[in-house]
Amino acid sequence: MNDARQLAPHIAYCGLDCSGCDIFQATAFDDDSLRQGYADKVKLQWNLVVEPSTLNCHGCRDARPKSGYCASCQVRQCTQERGLENCATCEDYGCDKLQKVHAAMINVGKAIDGVATAHLNLEAIRRDLGLA
Repeated sequence: MNDARQLAPHIAYCGLDCSGCDIFQATAFDDDSLRQGYADKVKLQWNLVVEPSTLNCHGCRDARPKSGYCASCQVRQCTQERGLENCATCEDYGCDKLQKVHAAMINVGKAIDGVATAHLNLEAIRRDLGLA
């Protein structure tokens, strides 16, 4: 399915575009085949068993429950506590929490030329705001 192009960008606190996430797409399109595909992928890659029916997410900034890593993300918690839209405007931009999340993204292929796409998104936001 290539319906991700139909979804508007949804930039998470860390800079990740949730619209490219399998779980976000599965929820947006209520697509059980996408849920099953994600469950199969994590079983193959990390030997984790995930019940596909539990895979639902409306994006990082949405108050409803999250799936996977996002449910316990320290960057998400920190940004919410600080009342920020995302990390781009944080006075501690580039903190250890954010760097760890971005490094993990690189390890799972959410990167371009070794740089987390989330980092690139935050840098673009910072440039647009005159912060970089």
